Amino acid sequence: MPADPERHNQRTRRHAAGGRRGTPRRRAAAAVLAALSVAAAGCAAARTPTASTTTTTASTTTTTVPTGTVAFGAPEAVAHGAGMASVSCASATFCVAFDDAGGAFAYNGSSWTGPTVVGGTAVGQGTISVACATATLCVADPTGADDMVTWDGQSWSAPVTLDGANGIEGVGCAPSGYCAAVDGEGNSFEYQDGSWTRTAGDWGAVTDISCVSTTFCMSSSGGLSQWNGSSWTTPSTYGVPTSFTGVSCPTAGFCTAVDELGQALVWNGQTWSAPTTIEPTGSPLTGVSCPTTSFCVAVDGHGGVVQWHDGTWTRTDVDGDTALTSVSCPTAAFCVAVDHSGAVVVGRAG
Repeated sequence: MPADPERHNQRTRRHAAGGRRGTPRRRAAAAVLAALSVAAAGCAAARTPTASTTTTTASTTTTTVPTGTVAFGAPEAVAHGAGMASVSCASATFCVAFDDAGGAFAYNGSSWTGPTVVGGTAVGQGTISVACATATLCVADPTGADDMVTWDGQSWSAPVTLDGANGIEGVGCAPSGYCAAVDGEGNSFEYQDGSWTRTAGDWGAVTDISCVSTTFCMSSSGGLSQWNGSSWTTPSTYGVPTSFTGVSCPTAGFCTAVDELGQALVWNGQTWSAPTTIEPTGSPLTGVSCPTTSFCVAVDGHGGVVQWHDGTWTRTDVDGDTALTSVSCPTAAFCVAVDHSGAVVVGRAG
């Protein structure tokens, strides 16, 4: 359960009312706990959505790694005494993860260092999240408050308060260095040329943001919303009766979104597909990362990764029954997932 149940309940209500919400992004701890709460209680956009039905694929759980997917190693404890909230990798030799106490950890391809406290220790009403455009540009909300920090390849900047923000909920960055952030009320901000400015607002709190360029981002929460460079579209649910927990877009013509019911939807550049069940155990999905249009990895609340390759989703247990909270795959040959106990799980192509 969340450390502060009332704050968690308020955030959940904002997400449901707001209509949507890229850690890779990209997934922060509060969103994971919300997903697990839904599972425990009831488990056993760009265009107007058309009528659709939920379908189920032949997704199965396996202990072997299918050809063309990533093999994850054993969990490695990194954040001792705290859970991991969010991770973002610019390459197989550079990743940044934040724990739920605001500590930053860095990966150089072989080992992790940290924690480095970069934004104070007081956790705000938002969600801790990080997004890396390159190895020399990452932006993060390290405490779930209204302050953002920036990585320049050498060090983290001092916190910068976003004027008018009320608890940053998600951030996403395009490879060009353009980044977008949204707070708990839908206030939206963009990062360009070294500074943050306020933009036209989104429709409420978000769970994730994924950006491809200055004119294309997707956000997720109670629905899916698209940024076109000047405004966010009205969020749509596309047949999903619960909240979306993550979205990832490698191009403007392909995105994958996941939800608390273990379903995935795919964007083809024009419309979203009907929801498809990809989590065979019934666990809520907590994040997704798609480095290409032919490969995605989703993580769930019970230690599983669900990989999409050659049109098929396959689940593998990688972390016991521990909730995975975030995943980032900079390429189809390398991924990092983090969990609620403070461990990281690295995956590489066989």
